[in-house]
Amino acid sequence: MLQAISGSIGGALSWALDGLKTRLANIDIFDEHYQTEGKTNPFYALGSIFYLVWIVVIVTGCLLMIWYVPTKAAAFDSILKIQDSILFGGLIRGMHKYGADAMIIAATMRMYRMFMAADYKPGKEFNVAIGLISLLLAMYSGLTGYLLIWNQRAFWATKVFATFPTYMDQFPFMGDFYLPLVKSMHMGWNTAEVLLGGGAAITQETITRFFSLHLAFSLIPLIFVELYFYKNAYTRIPLSWLKRSIIILMLVAVAVILPAAQGHRSNPDVTPLPILSDWYFLGLYQMYKYLEPVVATEITMLIPLSVVLLPFIDTWITGSEKDISKRPLVFMVSLMGALTWIVFSFLIIAGIANIHNDPPYWRLFLYGMIDIGIILQLAVIWQTTDVLQRVKNAKAALIMAIVGGIQTFLAITYLYMAKTEMFLSPLGQGFVYGLTRALTWPFAGDAIQKAEGLVRHLMKVNKDYWNFHTLLDPTYIAKIGVPTGSDLLKQLAQLCQTATTPIDGIFKLIPTFTPAPHASYQGFLDFMISNRWCFDFITLSDRVTPGVVAPYPMPVPDPDLIWMYAGPVVMLAGLLTWLVCQKTPAAKQKPVEAKPAASST
Repeated sequence: MLQAISGSIGGALSWALDGLKTRLANIDIFDEHYQTEGKTNPFYALGSIFYLVWIVVIVTGCLLMIWYVPTKAAAFDSILKIQDSILFGGLIRGMHKYGADAMIIAATMRMYRMFMAADYKPGKEFNVAIGLISLLLAMYSGLTGYLLIWNQRAFWATKVFATFPTYMDQFPFMGDFYLPLVKSMHMGWNTAEVLLGGGAAITQETITRFFSLHLAFSLIPLIFVELYFYKNAYTRIPLSWLKRSIIILMLVAVAVILPAAQGHRSNPDVTPLPILSDWYFLGLYQMYKYLEPVVATEITMLIPLSVVLLPFIDTWITGSEKDISKRPLVFMVSLMGALTWIVFSFLIIAGIANIHNDPPYWRLFLYGMIDIGIILQLAVIWQTTDVLQRVKNAKAALIMAIVGGIQTFLAITYLYMAKTEMFLSPLGQGFVYGLTRALTWPFAGDAIQKAEGLVRHLMKVNKDYWNFHTLLDPTYIAKIGVPTGSDLLKQLAQLCQTATTPIDGIFKLIPTFTPAPHASYQGFLDFMISNRWCFDFITLSDRVTPGVVAPYPMPVPDPDLIWMYAGPVVMLAGLLTWLVCQKTPAAKQKPVEAKPAASST
């Protein structure tokens, strides 16, 4: 038995290592494996174009550094000097700005080419991740360079963008709602501190750090790329001099016809409306208008992960198939991403967005496009006449059923979020408390019921009730005074100390990481009350019960109901297809005719 298990583990590790080696050997940073195709197909020259424009941006950036002064007092004036007083200064700055834009355009087009042509097959899925990294580096290099102009638009766009990481402190199991493990880390606030250098303010430290990051995002990756080309002896820019000259002249023409904008000097006392970033982040800003910032930040972090996983999902579903007409799921997801970004960018420019009034058609579009892609992909499976191929498609159908199941889970989660207007973290904590409450009720039901009654009363009397260990500490009382609801707090503390459940040992192992006089929790009830999970459960149960707390439960918009119902439909369609493919009769498979043995002579 043990030998069989160890053999299975060894086989799995060997399979994983072989797959990793294959994908590392197939790494393609700038389409160096498609140099022949790039001579006739411009879409396969996008990697070379990206690299060429990158060099132009670095060269022009080094020239700009001669005159640019990265200080609050002199940054804007130094840009004016470059633009108006330095020979060809405006041209150099324009080529630098539009070259950065060209990098983002080339990287984006290359990503879509990979998905449309399935260039990640076979065994080249890592190339999508590398393409995404090049796109993100170009975008964040542009973002950091955007502030260096030190004009009004860039100043306020950076201030808004750099505060986004602070919402990580409200993530499930990472933020301030989850005190025992990570509150002291302040991951979101520390990230913003690294970016800005001065808390939430844009200071001299900010421009210094952005200037350093702007250089790092270009120069450090260039070192690794050059080592990669040198080691493998690849041609760096396999384009003819005519093509190179055309690309550079296009940058020159755009820089001359549309000089890089200067804008107005930054003014921290006057907020421009609307606050807009550079063009490639406009769609993201619109999403932050439609969603609560915490949810929008979570989605922002999930988008790159989804892009990296999509090639693997497509390979699991369609195998080695590269024809886009037979891969409708990838086509619909790619189309959804492109249209969402275009429409969102237009809406924010037009100033159209209201989180409270606008119907959430975009969520219906987002999930609907994925659902249509899954249904069409299942239709391709149903149209397959090859019996053996149909059996192989069972795994693909099961994967799509799992995707539908994930959408169903998200729909149920969103249903409660919409009805209660609770964020994901407190909502999840309320559900977890409710589950553990049900499991421990036979052992401490009376104590739990009394504790919840005290919490309900203290929520109105003393909102800091959850910190009762500190509030009842004699040293704290000597400094601050007797807390409001002292008798109730003492009763709550007594219940947390005396209530016993079978899972108390788990919670006693958790340190508090707070200045409270207790180093660890006394048990299940102490943990749940001290970290407001009990409060979250009470809030959740009150808001989902009609007539308890007005105006809850809130109605769910009809467009949301459509995609929420679509999830189970897609899941059931995938499961049905999986069952049909699994039960394909073996008798229908064509038997292999035995060949007659050759006669001996």
